[in-house]
Amino acid sequence: MTGEINHKSISDLLTEIKKGGVAPVYLLYGDEFLYKSAFKGLLDSIVSPSKQSLGYEALDGGTADIHEIIARLNTFPLLPGAKVIAVHDTQIFYSKVGTVDLLKRAREAFDKEKLKDSARYFVRVLSVAGLSLDDVGHGEWETQLGLGPGEASQVRKEAVDGWLHHVIDYCLGEKIGVPAHDQDADVLNEAILKGFPKTNHLVLTTELVDKRRKLYKTIKEIGVVIDCSVAQGDKAADKRQQKQTLKAHMEKALSRAGKTMATDGFEALYEKTGGGLRNFSNELDKLIVFVGDRKEILADDVNDALETTKQDPIFELSNAIGERDTRTALILVESLLKANFFSLQILSAVINQVRKLILASDFVRSMSGDGWKTGMSYGTFQRTLLPELDKRKGDLLRGNAHPFVVYKALAHSDNYTFDELAGALEILFDTDIRLKTSGQDARLVLEHAILRICGACPDSRGGQK
Repeated sequence: MTGEINHKSISDLLTEIKKGGVAPVYLLYGDEFLYKSAFKGLLDSIVSPSKQSLGYEALDGGTADIHEIIARLNTFPLLPGAKVIAVHDTQIFYSKVGTVDLLKRAREAFDKEKLKDSARYFVRVLSVAGLSLDDVGHGEWETQLGLGPGEASQVRKEAVDGWLHHVIDYCLGEKIGVPAHDQDADVLNEAILKGFPKTNHLVLTTELVDKRRKLYKTIKEIGVVIDCSVAQGDKAADKRQQKQTLKAHMEKALSRAGKTMATDGFEALYEKTGGGLRNFSNELDKLIVFVGDRKEILADDVNDALETTKQDPIFELSNAIGERDTRTALILVESLLKANFFSLQILSAVINQVRKLILASDFVRSMSGDGWKTGMSYGTFQRTLLPELDKRKGDLLRGNAHPFVVYKALAHSDNYTFDELAGALEILFDTDIRLKTSGQDARLVLEHAILRICGACPDSRGGQK
């Protein structure tokens, strides 16, 4: 099978693969949750799970060098059999057509306090426009992005006094380079046309593609393109498609859990989460855990168990750790694992949060942080403590972080003593070793760590478990 298929036809594709019809290259694009779910089935069909430790190589599309990718493609597997080289979240298909989307994603990542991801989107914007970070400092660079006059004016304003100013500072401070663009796409296109060992298979995943690009057309011709996109607009037709996709996913998830959803439950959940499949899925998993042994999920359960949120689930977990909300943290861990997040990825998020809280607690205990008071407003923090933080050269808490991120870290640090945070770091290092060496169930290992750090959950009677 070659050409382009919809994600709804993935089962037919997997059946063909199991019969021996494996293509040299696959491209999955669109909704992140959908293409990650589709990728897992694709990988398991090409390389059996028992052989993936040697037959599967994963690369980060934001940092992987194109020549390293090609070198791996041309290296025979250590043992006989198929090998998959997967480049996750590649940005090689981006173009000026997607500049507005890239800037939107950069803003969304910044709002979720994911400055590194925001920076990666932004430098890709510069890449597709053929610009460097030096160009940003010389003015009028916005006019070269291919935007309309109004959009260029808005970007210019944000670059001067808005969120984009912080992202640019972060890029400069971290010396983040602007990746090559068209050249990388051409190099990979040539390598695919030239061919690589038949045992090896390239899989690319990405959110955005420009279908006019030569690389896209080549993959469609000799490989398989899997469209995992979901309508994102507010038009009636877009919402219908969103709901169809969400309902199909919900029915499968509920069937696996042995549960049903009341008629008005879906609409209540959709109203809470919006049309994003990952967020919808995470909240649905929380509901399944929330109702316990009860078979039917009601609309009232949605209102009782969930808060309106469109945040990244990893960010939600970090926030729950900061709030010392054990129940929410445990639910999120289970949801993340069900959503195909890796256990070490989840652990890394918790470690990063604890480190941030240690830095915040250390500042509060210092003379400079003596003015911090529990419950202090953000405005007061900006006027009184932020100037003190800015005076501290090389301060790890302040760094290039947005002031609000620092403020939240200080507020969350009030929920722990310094000794508790130091102990939490030791617990997490022990958890890292257990996940890598013990062979124990990842969910139980992570839950045990959270219970030790945050404390036992209150039960339904208000006591302690």
